[in-house]
Amino acid sequence: MNYDVCVVGTCSLDRMFYENKNGTYGSKPDEAVPGGKGSNQAVAASRAGAKTTIITKVGKNEIGKNIFNNLIKNGVDASNVEIIPNFIDSSSDIFISKDGNNDIKRVDGSLDKFAPDMIDKYSDVILNSKIIVCQLKVPKEFTEKLINFCYDNKKFLILTPCRPEKLSIVKDPSNIDLINKVSLITCNKDEFKILFGTEDIEKTVKLFPNKLIVTLGKDGLIYFDGNNIVKLPAIPTNVVDTVGAGDTLCGNLACSLSKKEDLKSSLEKAMYASAYKIQFHNAQAGMPTKECLHNYIKSFQCEQCK
Repeated sequence: MNYDVCVVGTCSLDRMFYENKNGTYGSKPDEAVPGGKGSNQAVAASRAGAKTTIITKVGKNEIGKNIFNNLIKNGVDASNVEIIPNFIDSSSDIFISKDGNNDIKRVDGSLDKFAPDMIDKYSDVILNSKIIVCQLKVPKEFTEKLINFCYDNKKFLILTPCRPEKLSIVKDPSNIDLINKVSLITCNKDEFKILFGTEDIEKTVKLFPNKLIVTLGKDGLIYFDGNNIVKLPAIPTNVVDTVGAGDTLCGNLACSLSKKEDLKSSLEKAMYASAYKIQFHNAQAGMPTKECLHNYIKSFQCEQCK
């Protein structure tokens, strides 16, 4: 089977705690929903209109069943999801402040179960996908093998370095070889600083034309197109919850690139998707469908013309 987007990564259960009016949080979560960067990116890409699959592992338990069914409900092909007995699924306690910012405390149950031989097992799935998306949460040797496999087979790989210390060129200068093999990196300011050991974003993006995308929160994002520094402004919106904003951007970006759209227009569309998402609680609830995003962009542009 052929896919537009193949996400390789973990899924989890997100236990959401929302700040009370008095500045406190409850002892029990306000809601518990499927999440995790792998699941979030896959759902975002699928809702955006990409034929999407995910290579992951979940437990043969109620949490795993919930995660699995959520993928199917959102149109993600789950035929490459391994359901494993006696498996501890990853989970996160996510505390959302009244201004929409978050503090995440993770229990990474599933991460160590991602072994390099999974790349061999699912090589056909990867080879038959237009865009591959991965993170750095799983063991480095797994990600390293995936990067090399995609590079050797000329597959377009997007990396979101949520554990940037694993590819830090400060910690290990040889990591630059792996970074050079990745097709596209999307990172925030904090991840950028850990990866490259500098705060000079403009100088660094010039070293990686059309590869290094740095998101800047309310200041938008920045990259180098080979000729000029490109700065795309943030889409002004009401911030309710920023959890999943980066995953929404990544999933929508992967979808657009799989449809052969150029990088700048793909990023612009993905930024609208991310802006739409942060108006809703929890990572996946606000991820827009293709039709929803089209209408949101159209209505936003109409407002700008008034």
